[in-house]
Amino acid sequence: MNSSDQNYRLELTPEDYQKAYVEVAFLLDAFASTIDNIMGGRTAPVGRIAGRDTARKLPLELSEPTLQDVIGALSGQMQAGFEFALDQDGLVFKKCILREMCRLRNIETGSALCRLFHAYFDGIANGLLCRPVQSKIVSVGEQCRLQTAVQ
Repeated sequence: MNSSDQNYRLELTPEDYQKAYVEVAFLLDAFASTIDNIMGGRTAPVGRIAGRDTARKLPLELSEPTLQDVIGALSGQMQAGFEFALDQDGLVFKKCILREMCRLRNIETGSALCRLFHAYFDGIANGLLCRPVQSKIVSVGEQCRLQTAVQ
């Protein structure tokens, strides 16, 4: 690095962050829609494979975990963009950055992006539990509810 490179500082404004947020929302929508179109709506295997790969790379060590243990650990890992927990009726997403991105892009909640994400999430849980996990979106809105089963 020369001296002019060392003096360069990137100053980001709130407007820069908002533009980046909009761009990421656009790219995620394009990515999920493309996969959905190519796969004919059957994107779950793609998401699960990516999720299992992610699970291998997470800095988590869980000894004989339950689904509750896995959800608790993932909740901590993903807290910057998500707030979720298991309750007696299933998995509830209270805060979801993807839901916010859908809102920003006028994308229907529960669409291709949500389905791909939840398949990805199932893949992560599968990888950490070493057992198949499958979720079904039950309701969407300010909170999204999923019925989650471990096989």
